[in-house]
Amino acid sequence: MQTEHTRVRFIDRELRKIEVERGDIVLSYPLNAIPDSLYEKIAGALGGDEPSATNLRSVYRDTVMKPAVCTFDIHRPYPINVATKIVRLTLTDSELEKKINDIEGKILSFQGVPFDDSIEDRIQFYRDLFIDDKKIDRFRIGAVEMYGDATYSNILNDPRVTLGFYWRSSNPPNAMSYQINAIAEMVNKDDPFYRYMWALRGLFSHRFLDLGRDEYVCAYKFWVSETHEKSLTGRTGFTP
Repeated sequence: MQTEHTRVRFIDRELRKIEVERGDIVLSYPLNAIPDSLYEKIAGALGGDEPSATNLRSVYRDTVMKPAVCTFDIHRPYPINVATKIVRLTLTDSELEKKINDIEGKILSFQGVPFDDSIEDRIQFYRDLFIDDKKIDRFRIGAVEMYGDATYSNILNDPRVTLGFYWRSSNPPNAMSYQINAIAEMVNKDDPFYRYMWALRGLFSHRFLDLGRDEYVCAYKFWVSETHEKSLTGRTGFTP
């Protein structure tokens, strides 16, 4: 069966809408910002006062940057595909144009240095990158496609995705959760966004992953369309 691929054709930040084109059909979806609590948790993931190694271990254990990404294929008996993706906040396009060479240069400077010896520099780089809210795009979340399997083929045909976020908070509600309905835009390797996501995806990786190729299949811009808080709120007689 021949499928007809879709593409994001227009992002209107002022009118807060996303337009998706599928053949002769144009569909419009709302555009919204990342919820504040989710945004602050990701931006401040390495903001603690603990020793660098402890701070980094908390990032590995934390789930906030590892949402379940759900995509859809109507032709399968069970049409929902779920895959865990590592996500990052993204700089605005104008900031990426200005900083991408410096970002790549910084990542390259870590190569050849034992990972444990560069932890503090990697953490400080992450903190500096997200220190200015005005330089961060609040309407999208970034990820990379590593293998090009079910998630990739599903998004080619239907860019509507759902991201399920969950993390533990020290303040009530302690079990934080969001459903983010988004439109996924694919970005190829020559784009500054892809180069940025390549750099950020490997920033805290100390093991080599054999992808069977020299590069990622693509990067994703997950444009936030709808947000639904699913946090467990404590009530009398109930412990989440």
